[in-house]
Amino acid sequence: MKQTTTLWSLLLTLLMAVTVSTAQEPVTPRLQAAPAGTSLRAGGTLTGFGFADRNAETGAVGVGATNIYISAYILLPDVGANKIEKISFPGVKADKVAYLLILSEDGKTTLYNQKCEIAVGVNEMTLTTPFATEAGKRYLVGFATKPVGSTRQDAYVLPFDGKSEIKDALYIAAGTDPFPTEKNKENERAFNLFNAMGSNVGSAQIFVTLKDESKLQDLGYLTAVEGNFSKIKVGEKVSPKVSLRNIGMNEITSFDLTYQFGTGEVKTISHTVTPALAATQTGEYTFEIPAEVEGMGTLHFAVSQVNGKKNVFADNRVDLTYRVGDYNAINRETVLLERFTGEDCPYCPQADAPINAFIKQMTEAGLRVSYIAYHIFNQDFVSIREPYELGQYFLLAGFPSISINRAVTPDGRSLSQDGRISKDGATAWTNKMKNDKQGVKIESINQKISDGTLEVVVKGVALKNSFDPEDLYLTVLVTEDNIPARSQRGAGKGYKHEAVPRLYLTAATGNKLKVEADGSFTVTLRGTLKSTWVGSQCNVVAVVHPSIKQSKLENRAVHTAETAPLGFGLANEPVAPAQAPVVTAEGGYLNILGRVDAFELYDMSGALVTTNVETRLLPGTYIIRIFSDLRVYTSKVIVR
Repeated sequence: MKQTTTLWSLLLTLLMAVTVSTAQEPVTPRLQAAPAGTSLRAGGTLTGFGFADRNAETGAVGVGATNIYISAYILLPDVGANKIEKISFPGVKADKVAYLLILSEDGKTTLYNQKCEIAVGVNEMTLTTPFATEAGKRYLVGFATKPVGSTRQDAYVLPFDGKSEIKDALYIAAGTDPFPTEKNKENERAFNLFNAMGSNVGSAQIFVTLKDESKLQDLGYLTAVEGNFSKIKVGEKVSPKVSLRNIGMNEITSFDLTYQFGTGEVKTISHTVTPALAATQTGEYTFEIPAEVEGMGTLHFAVSQVNGKKNVFADNRVDLTYRVGDYNAINRETVLLERFTGEDCPYCPQADAPINAFIKQMTEAGLRVSYIAYHIFNQDFVSIREPYELGQYFLLAGFPSISINRAVTPDGRSLSQDGRISKDGATAWTNKMKNDKQGVKIESINQKISDGTLEVVVKGVALKNSFDPEDLYLTVLVTEDNIPARSQRGAGKGYKHEAVPRLYLTAATGNKLKVEADGSFTVTLRGTLKSTWVGSQCNVVAVVHPSIKQSKLENRAVHTAETAPLGFGLANEPVAPAQAPVVTAEGGYLNILGRVDAFELYDMSGALVTTNVETRLLPGTYIIRIFSDLRVYTSKVIVR
């Protein structure tokens, strides 16, 4: 049996009930992969253009659920004014009522659907009316079928080659409807499309026959570039290795590789391929490239020509980060801890104690921890849409899971790890963070609340050569603590949810952040607060990060994250430093240096603790408001 894919399917949690195995480990909805017993070599040849290996034995994926349509697509390149005449694929299970489909590139509009009957083996289906393509447009082409049962074997219905993954051939959808319609746009369960990149299933075995195949004769698809352009000097040479897949019909005897440092000049290297690269095969080629510019950014690679002709996939880029010259950064001060949980998860409460201990350990090490708990294990009463959009970019091994600064784990294999982190693991991660650097600093999170509208102004600075100007994003959201659970499995009465996302002021994956010439940035955001939220238990979390959508996990690590109580600023904001009183805590008592007319000390739930310096405080984090010379200074105090 082929290895089961590790892709955790977010959208399927909306459609399926989660079961728990007798081994007492949570089983999450996943795409399953297994041999389907169909061989193209034995059953015939599929004609037309496709990304998959025509000689590969078919493997299949599915969901193992009844009354759900699942579908697979390839993204057809721009083939000009042409006509799609046939759609072909190997059938794993027979289906009397299936659909041939052509969707818009974004997967939101159905442009063509045709009922069909799928047979086990090779299916070559002629469109009743050839579909006319337009020059400059791309289309998703594929088919939809409905699984016939929920057993393990019933799940395997969508054919993949189990070999190289090409992102244009990894589109999968699931829902109660076979394709998108105007009627089902508002129903999140009706049709959900996503990319299965990273699932180790290979490319979809779907082939398209066109009236004019001339544009598809000489095609090269850049699948990977390996090389390290980090912390080198201008002029130093690096030897990246390029992987090129021949998805055309002719042998590749030559190609042009282009590279570009950030937004700089595009350079071209012409390469002769000896021996020639046969169709469906992948070749690896090494080039010598000098570091041309000082700074940090993204190095873009593409294949512009194949066999002397313009490559249809000339816009398909593979990127490497570069860091050339002096690297400016400060010692890491902040850590983002993201948790994945849900009320249906009986094991998730077991992660509370080790996570709290972990946060305490990092805090005691001098790190400021921002904590977010995403509810994406099925849906519960605190679930919102945005975490589902975000969660597909994490490699979740099950629930509970956590991610620390979106960095790879020490073994380098996964972005997330078991939420029940061990004491040794906590120590290793704390040391890793303490020894890390950050090149971006959030200096203030100013807030104003008026008639239920929250305005947040985030200000900060990014140090020279410490960030990629093309790949810098800001995510800001409001979370709430102390929310009484309704039906948390694995926990007794009185269980409460912490750090639950309530409102996103940016996109879930972040808004692109523009940095001024002096390194500063200022962003103003607004959102509407609900009266049912307890304001004193809410926080505003701001995160500066690279795009989480990029495929290289090591490039996703967070720059910085800060948390401010709703309605307050950051405790570490530099507010009138020449006049602001200095607050410290020793032995459980407050010391305030400077003029103080009065002060109020609150705990993190918003409850007033004391207005007297003679009060002995329990260890914890507090908010202090100091009144001095008609000014109010707000800061955070940590009592150890």
